[in-house]
Amino acid sequence: MSLAVFGGLAASLGLGIHVVADPAAASPSQTLALFETEETGETVSMARLSDPGEHPGGDLLPGAEDTGSAMEMAYVPTEGEAVRIEVTGGQGGPAVGDAIRINGRIVRAGESLSQVRSVPQTDGTIKLAATTTVTSAPPKAKSKSKAPADVYARKFANPEGLPMVGLVIGGLGMNATQTQLAIDDLPADVTLSFALDSKKLDHWIKTARADGHEVLIEVPMEAYDYGRMKMHPDTLLAGADAKANLTRLEAVLARTSGYFGIVNYQGAKFAADKASATPVLERLSEKGLAFIDDGSFERTSLESLSRASGLRYARAAGPIDARQTPADISAELMDLESLALEKGAAFGSGYAFPITVEAAKVWISQLDEKGLILAPVSAITNTRPVEVRTGSLDKSGLFNGG
Repeated sequence: MSLAVFGGLAASLGLGIHVVADPAAASPSQTLALFETEETGETVSMARLSDPGEHPGGDLLPGAEDTGSAMEMAYVPTEGEAVRIEVTGGQGGPAVGDAIRINGRIVRAGESLSQVRSVPQTDGTIKLAATTTVTSAPPKAKSKSKAPADVYARKFANPEGLPMVGLVIGGLGMNATQTQLAIDDLPADVTLSFALDSKKLDHWIKTARADGHEVLIEVPMEAYDYGRMKMHPDTLLAGADAKANLTRLEAVLARTSGYFGIVNYQGAKFAADKASATPVLERLSEKGLAFIDDGSFERTSLESLSRASGLRYARAAGPIDARQTPADISAELMDLESLALEKGAAFGSGYAFPITVEAAKVWISQLDEKGLILAPVSAITNTRPVEVRTGSLDKSGLFNGG
C-alpha cells in the first residue's frame, strides 16, 4: 500500500472521531472541590480539606479519622447537589446556618475565603457578611484582685461567725518524710510554710497546694544572736542600706511561686530596726503579698510599719512548740482557744516536728465541740486580730530542719 493511501485513511479516521465522539469524554478534565465527599444515603460525610496549601496537613472535620478538631459541625440531608453543614458559634453559641469554618473563619454559601478574610473579625464577634454577625462566647469574668495575697490564699467561709483559730506549720521542705506527713495529716485549713533552702521547693509547694493548703515562704531575717548557726546569705540585715536588703528580698521571692505571703525566719534584730524594715515592708505591699509574723520576738515595729505601708500583716500569738512535750503544746493550743474566744481570732506557729503534727491533729479534731472553727491564716490576716503573745520566746532548742 502506498504511503499516500495510508495517509488518506488516517485522516478519514480522525475526522470520524471528531464528528461522532463526545468531546467532554475525550478531553482531559479535573474536577476541583473544596472538600472530598463520599455520599452515603441521604447524608454527606465530610472528609478533609482538599487544598493542603490552605491548611497545611489538612483540616479534619468530624466524621474523619482525626477527632481532635474543635469545630462543631452537624451534617444535614443535601438539597440537590448542595452540601449543607450547620456550624455553631462555638462553646454552645447559636447556629449560623449553611456554612463551613476554614482556619477559624466562617464561609457561607456564595462567599469565598478571600472575601471573608477581608472582613475584620474582632471585638468578640464573628462577621459572616456585611450585614450578619454572630456574637462569640462572653469572656470569663476577671478576678477582682490579682494580688498573690488573694490569688493564692485558701478560700474560706465562716457563715456562722464562729471564733477562728489557725496554725502555721513551718520548716517544711528540708525533711521529705516530715514534710509529706504534715501535708497529708494536717487539714487543708492549716497554713504551711517552707524553708528557703529546700532542694525541691517548687515540688513541695505544688504538692501542698494540690492538697488544698495555702503556703508561705520563710524569709531569713537577722537575729540578735545566731549562736552556732551560720547566717543565710540572703538574710535581711538590720543596718543595711535599702538597696542591699531589697536585692536579697527579690532573690528570695524569685525562688518559687504559688505563695500568698512570707513568714519571718528569726529576725528579732531586723524587726526592731524601722529604717531597715520599712523599705522591705513597702516592697512586699507593692507586690500584693502578706507578711505573717511568727510571734517569736517581743520588740517589733512591724505592725505599725505594715499598717502605714498598707501591707497585710498579722502576728501569731506565739510558738506552740517551743517546749516539745505533748502537755506543753496542748497548753499553748488551749491559750489560742481562749484568745480566739476573747478576740474573735488567733493563730499560732510551730514547726513540723512529729510531736507537733500529732498534737495539732488531736486539737483540731475537738474544735467543733468547742464552738471554734479552724481557719487558714490568710483569713485571720484579713481580720487583723490583736497581737497578744502566748508561750515562751526561748527557741534555743529548735532545729529548723523538721
